[in-house]
Amino acid sequence: MSACAPPNLAETLRLGFFRVFHRVLLAVIAGCEVLVGARIARRLGVDVGTLGIAAAAVTVYAANAALVRHLRGERRHPLLSAYAALAFTALFAGPFVAAAELTWSLAAVAAPPAVRLAGLLPTIDAAQWRPVFDAAVDLGLAGIGGLFLFGYTAGRRALDLDTRRIAIAGLPPALAGFRIVHISDLHLGAFLGPEELADHVRRINALAPDLVCITGDLVDRAATCEDAFPVLAGLTARHGVVAILGNHDVAAGAEAVASALRRLTPFTVLRDGRLDVERDGARLAIVGLDDLGRDWARGVLEHPALPALAQGRPAGAPLIVLSHRPDCFEQAAALGAGLVLAGHTHGGQIGLPGWLGRRVRNPAEFMTRYDRGTFRSGAATLVVSNGLGFTGQPVRLFTPRQIGCLQLHPS
Repeated sequence: MSACAPPNLAETLRLGFFRVFHRVLLAVIAGCEVLVGARIARRLGVDVGTLGIAAAAVTVYAANAALVRHLRGERRHPLLSAYAALAFTALFAGPFVAAAELTWSLAAVAAPPAVRLAGLLPTIDAAQWRPVFDAAVDLGLAGIGGLFLFGYTAGRRALDLDTRRIAIAGLPPALAGFRIVHISDLHLGAFLGPEELADHVRRINALAPDLVCITGDLVDRAATCEDAFPVLAGLTARHGVVAILGNHDVAAGAEAVASALRRLTPFTVLRDGRLDVERDGARLAIVGLDDLGRDWARGVLEHPALPALAQGRPAGAPLIVLSHRPDCFEQAAALGAGLVLAGHTHGGQIGLPGWLGRRVRNPAEFMTRYDRGTFRSGAATLVVSNGLGFTGQPVRLFTPRQIGCLQLHPS
């Protein structure tokens, strides 16, 4: 009998983190809500006290844990949705308040003599400067609140039509100008209903695509399929619509979602499968991969079905890979893919503005190096969509929802 390999400590810790992540997140949100609430109370002349803060944190955590199951439903009470928005905003306002108070505490202490003589950290007059400091913190909190108010209103409605040319090595002349419309992460249901979906369908059809590719996370619940898929079935393209499943579809029931797609739409559903598209005698091989994510955040670097699917394509046919998560890009590039289409990250859904040509920094960077936009590896291109829907909260900051319109051209 061969000896068992010792467990990978780093991977064990990562798995443990993902198992407790949502409980930890609820606790952090509760702490941030109480921290911001205590500051507002103090500014109104009410001293909550340490014991009051601790009791409030436990109470808010218990209340949030009880409310979570109601937030997962299709129909939410408007007051519950408003509370969830305030709690999510507090998740970002809380660290700001904590950092501000820590900065005040460090600045207010008597500096060591050497530092004080150097003028690097002078002792400040707390009575004189505290009102100015409080006003600055109040302004910062108002700014955070204003940003999230924008994100929940105008930001959530912002839509980017991402039009770009994609160079494909060895693309036959007959396929030059071939137009693919790429959408991902619709999360049909509470935040994207049939009426708005119909608008997106009309918008996509107006682009006159040769092919529409949907890279997963169509629904969060299988029950949504019956109402949403007949509307989604209105998508039209010269060579049809191709769809794969994402991790939310798998959680909702991969067989149920795939079956509903085949029953309620004319789409081609690829589950570790390939579709060969032909135009004027030239072929394009479209490979669609099932989601095999290691957890809700991370993907699989090497998908076991991809090598056989790539090698079995018609000779000379450029390869396009559809993968809900973008992490297998390097594998696909090594197997000769000219283009990989992915989603999953929502572009982070919120981000710091990318002014002066800088990239938008966003939470998806903690999930994958392929967080949003376009990436290159050799002759291969990866396009990661910001998605059309929402996860968790219907908020977007510097990360508009996205429809990709990609025109293929020889490199």
